[in-house]
Amino acid sequence: MDYKLYGFLIGKDIHFDIGSKRLYRFSVDCTERNLMFGSVFFNDTMMQLFLYLLSHGRSQKVTKDELLSKIWEENNLSPSTQRLWQVLNKLNKKLAMVGLPEDFIQSAKGAGYTINYPEITPLYCEHVK
Repeated sequence: MDYKLYGFLIGKDIHFDIGSKRLYRFSVDCTERNLMFGSVFFNDTMMQLFLYLLSHGRSQKVTKDELLSKIWEENNLSPSTQRLWQVLNKLNKKLAMVGLPEDFIQSAKGAGYTINYPEITPLYCEHVK
């Protein structure tokens, strides 16, 4: 069987769906019978950046140059430090909207970026050819 990356489970209730370019939060509080649902949509560049950081930045630092090359240059976009900062800033705001901490994406000045969250699980589905 052939499997492909479908998304990521972040914590117990946040799901990143690559295909729909959405981040969902679905929480149930059984003691109070409350239900919470939230969703944010990513544009193509933001989705590629978030996916790259989740795939590569959990165990090691991802450099600014690596991100500019992999996300911008390989997609025929004009790379710039300012554009990277803008997309990261908007991404962090969207992550906060679904309840992720401000330091989910950690920046180490001059060293790169890492994902600062202990519970991230890649999700795979069977690839149908």
